[in-house]
Amino acid sequence: MLKFYSYKIPFQTPFSISGAVYEFREGVIIEFDHDGIQAYGEIAPLPGFSAFTLDQIISVLQVNKEPLENALIKGEFPQFFYVLSQIHNIPSLKFGLDTLYHDYSSKQKGVSLAEYLFPELSGLEIPSNAVLGITDVKSSLNHATKMVNDGFKTLKVKVGNNFEKEYQLLNALRSEFPAVQIRIDANRSWGLDEAISNLQQLEDLNIEYCEEPLISEEVDRLSVLKKETTIKLAADESIRNKKDAGILSVQNGFDVFVLKPMMIGSFSEIYVTKQQANSHYIDMVFTTSLESKIGRIITAILALGWGAKKYAHGLATGSLLSSDLNDETEINSGSYVIPQKPGIGIDLNYNYLKEII
Repeated sequence: MLKFYSYKIPFQTPFSISGAVYEFREGVIIEFDHDGIQAYGEIAPLPGFSAFTLDQIISVLQVNKEPLENALIKGEFPQFFYVLSQIHNIPSLKFGLDTLYHDYSSKQKGVSLAEYLFPELSGLEIPSNAVLGITDVKSSLNHATKMVNDGFKTLKVKVGNNFEKEYQLLNALRSEFPAVQIRIDANRSWGLDEAISNLQQLEDLNIEYCEEPLISEEVDRLSVLKKETTIKLAADESIRNKKDAGILSVQNGFDVFVLKPMMIGSFSEIYVTKQQANSHYIDMVFTTSLESKIGRIITAILALGWGAKKYAHGLATGSLLSSDLNDETEINSGSYVIPQKPGIGIDLNYNYLKEII
């Protein structure tokens, strides 16, 4: 039996990304119950980034519910999935359906999804970064100390508002934590000249990389910036779909892609995107789309198999939600711990789910 559920979970504190304010996260959970196996997928387009709304996706699911269920029961999902993807090229839909199929397939085999996808891997833990906001230097240092004591070895610092204040904090962080990796996210806040000046001042602090340094109007001058600084440059908001990733790979202005799997599509499309980036010597860091536990687990698994080993990944976002579909601990000593049970390895809390009829 195939069922669809919606969820709408408030964030602990509203926050903004690229000018959009987020107060809650919503999405759809797909459940397929057959032959004693319950499999799940999550579809959660990110407003402001995704080209399709949740309502549009729900309509597609409702129209295709019966043929999708029949395809899963008869073992004909790959054929159905191919046709549906040609008609509805919606990345989050493809990601959620592919998750459902692979969760079911791995549970049939009695192995974890990580082992099913990547049998050559031995460990099921992957380093995650912590995100540090800037208040005053003393308070931010206290927050950073707690994060480091919790086991995080990489701190991501949001910058772009007041560089003098941000420089003071970054300098203090480097002095206090010489062995910790520090990456910064400028959130497209600097013009070219400002970015060159700021990054050159930060070069002595051993910054791991800088995400999205240039304002939208000057992002085409990235190649100029790249020649003026030794700090690596990373794309995040610039990658809204696999087409963006392909174009940016060829342009070769970024050293790192921060990839949200929910926005790319199927597992095979994510793999092709990864291979394309690798062919241009671009490293891949995986990050969540702030979705629920199911999406985070899949993102962590893909990061474990396809992400750059030398970087921590953006996986510690569950604490941003006021509640979740599963309350089991996922971050331990700064690493995301992937469940070892069959499939995605979790049970759902249905208290936050509403069935879509």
